[in-house]
Amino acid sequence: MKRLSRCGLALAAMLLIPPTHADMVKQYSVSDFFKNSDFAALRLSPNGEWLGAIGPYEGSRNLFSMRLEDRKAARLTNLKSSGRQSSQRDIAFFFWANDERLIFGMDTGGNESYSLFAVNRDGTQQRELFKGDRGILFYPTYTRLLDRLPHDHDHILVVNNERNKTHPDVFRLNIYDGKMTRVETNPGYIQGWMTDRDGQVRFAVGSPNSQGRALEEGELLNQVSYYRPAPDAEWQVAHRTHEFDGPHFVPLGFAADNKTLYVATNKGRDTAALYTFDPETGQLGDLIVADKRADVGPGLVLSRKDYRPLWVSWQYELPEQAMLDEEFAALQATIDASFPDKVNRITSMSMDESRMLIHSGSDRDPGTYYLYDKAAGTIEFLLRPRRWIDPQDMSAMTPIRYEARDGEKINGYLTVPAGAEAKNLPLIINPHGGPYGIRDYWGHRAETQFLANRGYAVMQMNYRGSGGYGQRFLDIAWQKWGLEMQDDITDGVLWAIEEGIADPDRICIYGASYGGYATMAGITKTPELYQCAVNYVGVVDIIALLDYHHRFREGQYIQAWGKRAIGDRKADRERLLATSPINHLDKIKVPLYVVHGKRDPRVPHDTQFMPLMRKLRGTEIDYKSMVKKNEGHGFSGEANRIELYTELEQFFAQHLGRRSAALASAGAP
Repeated sequence: MKRLSRCGLALAAMLLIPPTHADMVKQYSVSDFFKNSDFAALRLSPNGEWLGAIGPYEGSRNLFSMRLEDRKAARLTNLKSSGRQSSQRDIAFFFWANDERLIFGMDTGGNESYSLFAVNRDGTQQRELFKGDRGILFYPTYTRLLDRLPHDHDHILVVNNERNKTHPDVFRLNIYDGKMTRVETNPGYIQGWMTDRDGQVRFAVGSPNSQGRALEEGELLNQVSYYRPAPDAEWQVAHRTHEFDGPHFVPLGFAADNKTLYVATNKGRDTAALYTFDPETGQLGDLIVADKRADVGPGLVLSRKDYRPLWVSWQYELPEQAMLDEEFAALQATIDASFPDKVNRITSMSMDESRMLIHSGSDRDPGTYYLYDKAAGTIEFLLRPRRWIDPQDMSAMTPIRYEARDGEKINGYLTVPAGAEAKNLPLIINPHGGPYGIRDYWGHRAETQFLANRGYAVMQMNYRGSGGYGQRFLDIAWQKWGLEMQDDITDGVLWAIEEGIADPDRICIYGASYGGYATMAGITKTPELYQCAVNYVGVVDIIALLDYHHRFREGQYIQAWGKRAIGDRKADRERLLATSPINHLDKIKVPLYVVHGKRDPRVPHDTQFMPLMRKLRGTEIDYKSMVKKNEGHGFSGEANRIELYTELEQFFAQHLGRRSAALASAGAP
């Protein structure tokens, strides 16, 4: 390790980057792309002396700790994959509760009902704190972190919904013996809580206070923010809005004065911006950061030491960031100079901000972690979680923009195989899930790089309704499943053909969740465009999905949301039938691969996958399927992922050709 001056920091950090020697594109194995990273989710302990991470062991993701002084690592958990589908368990997330103890969460086979566990950093005193239960759609029984309570060694604040699925209470949880003490009883209309800088519950978001009466359907989607000036004061209304009609209002955290809030809102504008907010008066204060092209705000990072705003990140086409603190702005400039042509982000820091983890990566580079030590004035190479991937072999992800048939501008990304020209390529259309508020981002994505490594161009479009582009772009997508939303995808395919990027005889569509719906809509609405399709945990029957929402007594909110966003299963029945792909299977002319997890709590296996299989049987459609008992809304198990993409590799090769002519002419192996 070297001691560095400001001017010497950049050069020394560059010298610490492990060299690469790839001088030609090579084909990586399926396992290279989809096996677990060496380590993931790296987090510093509050004192900055220890590192926690999730890493692989015996086919499962386990929890590890490392003392930074001597780099001695220890595995804290002993999860193993036995090979039986029903036994797979992986650690999904963790956090440091204090310098000694870590909390981690696991679900069972993808059911999204997470149990909480605690363990000391040396692997001792492991115990289950809370056992998750699948519960109902979107409302599993859960215990989730609210506040780490950094000045309380033995407790954290959590929210728990055992008493009321949709309106959780707040508890103080003892991280050693699991005892939970209720500190806030939900009055029946709060959906989310917020603490101040002292760990006191003083802000909340929910529905209108109906004084005990049942809310009318139109009131269910009204959002009310509540505030109290002191923990023992009465709640008062701070802000009112409507989830759909806006303006959107997202509280982000208390400021240093413990009274003012930082919020993201699009009040008086189209895109959300970062403001201060006075909850006593309900008035917005200073405009801090705004971008006319994209929403700003949710990426705000506050200091854990004194709650001052440090930076805010967002994305229009490429990642952007505004530094809000002078010291951190200087540090970020030094880091960027050290690692040029990379996106460099501080991902974790000690409470006193003296040690920080830096992740440096790009669209082609899965990233490297570095440790910054303020006292020593050093940036030190720490690890490359996917060290077997050489960025020089990966493919660039380029922002694109095209015009839909009604004149709407659609943004997206095109990834062209390394070594190939963007001309006459086999193309995989990959629409994202969601659909509302979700979007595709620029950056390294294993699935995209895998497909490009096999010689396929990959196109991802942020169709109308995608998040981050403002209120209007969201509003024009309500109740447009299979209509204008699908036209945006179709028009992207036509654009790629007109631009000469895609070979019109070698185009497949592949998506997950809503992307799976878009896949099925694509091959039933515009079957002439595609040569094959992969539906991964996708919706095929919209009415069945809405019916599923209505099966649950406590699901009034999601029922109202589905009715407003997608449609009324009675009044809009004709439209919903017409835009449900399961009713148009006779139009499918191409090979279809259908993939699903049996424990999927979002797109249920029994009401979406199974009816599709029954209807496909006996038809002349060339189809195959993969179902995993131990998976949910997407495959998380390493063995299952590798098996899936091995199958998809063969599927795409059969219907698109293993390597493109352009790639072959470029001399790639």
